[in-house]
Amino acid sequence: MLGRRRANAVEHGEIVLAAADIIETEGPIAVTAERLARALDVPTRALEADLDAVVAEAYRSLSVSEIAEVKRAILANPSPAEQMRALLTWLATPPTDSDGVRLEAWALTRRNAALRAVVLEGEAAWHGLVASVVRRGARSNEFRQADADEIAAHIISLIDGINNYQTIGYRSDLDRMVLLTRVVQAELGLAWGPRLVEALA
Repeated sequence: MLGRRRANAVEHGEIVLAAADIIETEGPIAVTAERLARALDVPTRALEADLDAVVAEAYRSLSVSEIAEVKRAILANPSPAEQMRALLTWLATPPTDSDGVRLEAWALTRRNAALRAVVLEGEAAWHGLVASVVRRGARSNEFRQADADEIAAHIISLIDGINNYQTIGYRSDLDRMVLLTRVVQAELGLAWGPRLVEALA
């Protein structure tokens, strides 16, 4: 019977893992004490945890894992230009509904200060990843010489906007990718031609 598995308090780490599973499949808004209790098969009273802190910690684990996965994927390419291409391709076709999860998390930051701090950490990590690719490209003369942090901020803000479009189904995947690619090409002085966007059609 639900709630009969254990009457004692559940380990904090187990609660966070359960919350991460719920966030991945249902979004952070779905993480409630009742939903966690069902997932863990315990009574709600066994969950002795700050729910805001649990959501923040669970979201951090997912965010860190996602960024590490993207970093491994793009650094598998030796050329900074190919690294940027790989990054844009990954962002156009993420393996999970990470954009929808991100938007829900952002909305929750209005009332969850711990989650807001985690979201800001994630934005800083994405910024650092993009800026590092831009710096490598500038050093190798594959990219135009420019302020890497400024370009990274521009690219990240554009990606955030385009991903919001994707979440609500505004414009086609190809339309959004053409926009993103053209801006990145102009910022970095690249000449990829149509291959990248054609591959995503």
